[in-house]
Amino acid sequence: MMPQMPPGKAVGFKPLSEEWNYYSVDDGYILGVKLVLAKVLKTSQTDQAGVPVYAVQHQVAVQVLTQEDYKNMTSRNTLTK
Repeated sequence: MMPQMPPGKAVGFKPLSEEWNYYSVDDGYILGVKLVLAKVLKTSQTDQAGVPVYAVQHQVAVQVLTQEDYKNMTSRNTLTK
């Protein structure tokens, strides 16, 4: 069951940067992981400093690379963003 989003108004957004993070796992593969924003709601709440509180929905993108794939990708300096 998905957690319920708090009440709020949907607001538009555009990605300024969506970087991949790479991790070497014990079985020899490389995992690429990044968070991708799917929905943004501006709630009626603010924090103690008066900054608006936002609720977000996101997805986690994962890619599995071999050591060779990762070396080739980084040697060409073409990291996927």
